[in-house]
Amino acid sequence: MGVVSVERVPPQNLEAEMGVLGSMLLDRDAIAQVVEILRPEDFYREAHRIIYAAILDLFERGEPVDLITVTDRLRDQGKLDDAGGPSYIAALLNSVPTAANAEYYARIVLQKSILRSLIRAGTQIAHLGFEGDEDVEILVDRAEKLVFEIGRRRLGRDFAPIRDLIKETMERLDAGFERGMITGVPTGFTDLDELTGGLQPGDLIIVAARPAMGKCLKYDARIVDARTGALYTIEEVVQRRDVVLLTLDGLYLREACPAAFVDDGSRPVWRVRTALGRQVEVTLTHPFLTPDGWKPLGELRPGTFIAAPARLPVFGTLDLPEYEVKLIAYLAAGSLPTDPQVSRDFLDAVSCAAAIRNAARVLTAAGARVPLPEVPSLEIPEEITGWAELRHTPPVLRRLPPEVFRLTRPKLCLFLSRLLACTATWEEESASIRVRLPSAAMAGEVQHLLLRLGVVSTWDGQQELVVRGAHAQHLLRTCGVLGWEKRREWARYAPEPLLEESDILWDVIERIDYIGEHQVYDLTVPETHNFIANDLLVHNTTFCLNIAQNAAVRHRVPVAIFSIETSAEQLVQRMLCAEAGVDSQRLRRGYLSEADWRKLTRAMGGLVEAPIFIDDSSNLSVIEIRAKARKLKAEHGLGLIIVDYIQLIQSYKRNENRTQELSEIARGIKSLAKELYLPVIAISQLSRAAEATGSKIPMLSHLRESGELEQVADVVIFLYREDYYDPERARREGKENVALVRVAKHRNGPTDDLELFFHKEYGRFDNLEKRRTPSP
Repeated sequence: MGVVSVERVPPQNLEAEMGVLGSMLLDRDAIAQVVEILRPEDFYREAHRIIYAAILDLFERGEPVDLITVTDRLRDQGKLDDAGGPSYIAALLNSVPTAANAEYYARIVLQKSILRSLIRAGTQIAHLGFEGDEDVEILVDRAEKLVFEIGRRRLGRDFAPIRDLIKETMERLDAGFERGMITGVPTGFTDLDELTGGLQPGDLIIVAARPAMGKCLKYDARIVDARTGALYTIEEVVQRRDVVLLTLDGLYLREACPAAFVDDGSRPVWRVRTALGRQVEVTLTHPFLTPDGWKPLGELRPGTFIAAPARLPVFGTLDLPEYEVKLIAYLAAGSLPTDPQVSRDFLDAVSCAAAIRNAARVLTAAGARVPLPEVPSLEIPEEITGWAELRHTPPVLRRLPPEVFRLTRPKLCLFLSRLLACTATWEEESASIRVRLPSAAMAGEVQHLLLRLGVVSTWDGQQELVVRGAHAQHLLRTCGVLGWEKRREWARYAPEPLLEESDILWDVIERIDYIGEHQVYDLTVPETHNFIANDLLVHNTTFCLNIAQNAAVRHRVPVAIFSIETSAEQLVQRMLCAEAGVDSQRLRRGYLSEADWRKLTRAMGGLVEAPIFIDDSSNLSVIEIRAKARKLKAEHGLGLIIVDYIQLIQSYKRNENRTQELSEIARGIKSLAKELYLPVIAISQLSRAAEATGSKIPMLSHLRESGELEQVADVVIFLYREDYYDPERARREGKENVALVRVAKHRNGPTDDLELFFHKEYGRFDNLEKRRTPSP
């Protein structure tokens, strides 16, 4: 039996199409209703498209629309026969008794048109899937765009006639005039809104500043890898890009991965030394955590308390043999005490190493193993970890072998018990342990290793460490010192020492010294924006968040925030403080008064109803941002997008040239603004060249990594605060808490320098005239 193939007819309703056209011929008011719903291509029959276009043409000219005028217009265009002739047009007029149902008929026609569009889109998507000659991410994005455009009712709009554009433009200008000439999304800042007319649909606005206005460490600052225990310089971390850091989250440390690695070139550097002997070398604008919050070094003085880790619970997985760990400790110390127990332990370790070496030689003779290196005249085998480096390095320059930092916890305790047996003395009167190491560098390293066990010590910057009181007791209980068994027994049975409950303590700054210009680097840590370097805590949107609040809270404009750097919870805390006028540091520490709580409650009521949507996903690409924005606009509407920040957006395909990657990202963000027809604010960082200039005020050439940002942006805004770089000069000139907002590029208008007042404690910008009486 043969199979008969029946071709399926696309969705259509010719009766509804005829009803629409007949209603328009009957009643001019019906035309006004239909033109808001249908376009010529929504009609299935070609004749209907021609007739509808002729009706629109007459309607736009303000001429009468009836059977005679439409027929005459089609005759003049030479399309009367294509439209079915005069008799068919007359039949349309007679197909409906009244024009009252014109809108209903039009919606039926629209539904069928959308179904046909879905079929066409499905066919194109199937073709994309079968071809598969591009990256999957690109194909998925194109498929989403096909479906999204159907919902937007802008199918096939490659070009638009200028008469349509002029009409739309005049309608927007008229609406803007009624609103007071703010034709775009209001920012809430009077001078900026007057200059730009608000943030315009389809525009890409770049808001740029130096990372936290400049925060960098000297190239040799040492950072511990939380996975392995290994120590790397920040320069090595920037090169490796695969180190897991320790970051402070609340009062406790946790692991975190850097999201960005910044080479900031050569900059003036200051050395900060604390009472505990910890030191770090940073730029003057680098923030430290103080009891009053994060503050730049330029605002700190000797005597200021800053946060430092009370413990660094990091241990490696390297499990060296016990004899080898002991020998490394003895060799690092460089000498033995007169205690016979320590001497015996040293000789036992040497004998064990020699026995293993001889056993290896026997096995080699049997052909089972590769021989170990020959041993020189000294009894210590050459293959002992770090022995070659320790033997050939003068004591004053000696450092611990890198393998020590990767030891497991038990082996690290073993190492310290032998090292301290050779270098430590007990001070009975103060119940302290004093340690004298061969070199200053080794003293700093031992201070770091003790911190891994939760033992806080004081380093004099030279060769001595002192462990006092409860921490000395904790050290004896934890790993002990060989030959000090009675003291360890006392420590074990004595009341348990009271140590810091949180992972931080407050250390006081002792000295701040300028040490010249050096290569510096910075790391961006998402959410917490801080990390541990040289055993100290060091730190890494406010303007754009304020714009988001002004637009959403006061003007009910739906805002989407893609926060790749900061967690959603932290953004909400910032917005609460800015809206309520509450000190953000008091909020974080929980020191809130009843008045503060009342302010927060009022602010919460406004923010709860605000159409603000936050996505704090990390590693977002432009394709993912576009897909989420399309969905949000379809479900809730959307008037403004903020991306924080553009350098953290991932490219959908890896490119060795980061500049080229960023160019593609910038074009993708601009395309998103045009496609969704709304303004997109992309926060950007500036290159180090911004601070190399005399005034340090940013310019367009300072946009980091790519000139493409300047090319595609419609508006470029730079932020600068004189009191951040030069507080004394700002005080003299009356510029304290005044921020310069430089509109350096404005594709469709003038550029200018504006000023806003910045409330540091609230994290809020205000119009300058309101600076003395900020509204809560």
